Amino acid sequence: MATLPAFHATDEAPGVVASPERIDAWMRVAKAGDTFLYATRACLPVRSAGAKRMYELATRGLVCLTRPRSKLDPTVFNYTATRTSKVSPLTKPERPVLRAPIVTVLEQEVAVVDALLPVVSRFASAARPCPTDRQLAERAGIARDAVAPGLAAMVEANLIRIVGAPAPTNRRIYIIATGAMTGFAK
Repeated sequence: MATLPAFHATDEAPGVVASPERIDAWMRVAKAGDTFLYATRACLPVRSAGAKRMYELATRGLVCLTRPRSKLDPTVFNYTATRTSKVSPLTKPERPVLRAPIVTVLEQEVAVVDALLPVVSRFASAARPCPTDRQLAERAGIARDAVAPGLAAMVEANLIRIVGAPAPTNRRIYIIATGAMTGFAK
């Protein structure tokens, strides 16, 4: 994997000192090793807000300050800041992109889900206890051994959530689309 070269901001504008806002904007995007030329002058003004901001960052260990002579005019210095690897609240955090899992439902599961979901939804909308696997199979018109994989497919497809409950079914089913749940009186 190729690494990107360090970013070097070189803008020799004699007499100008970067503003604190511009310095903060650079700090938000700067990576360790990036440089920023914040002034080209013989000396920094005593009351310069940009110089004061750079000194604050250097004191906190966020940048290293240098002042090499200008290659264009050796009578002035290039006041340069180099970003260190220390974490800063100004740095924009890099967060991983969240992606929803892609769930593939088999064709056999689709038929079972299509048969089970209306039955479970009716029980949940009436807040009745969740039917047993045998009762679900009878009401949905499917084989009893297809109920557990069908419920698992519905959980994976984010159609329902299953919560533990007392016997006889040992579960409550929460329908995500409607917010209804089996086993709770309204």
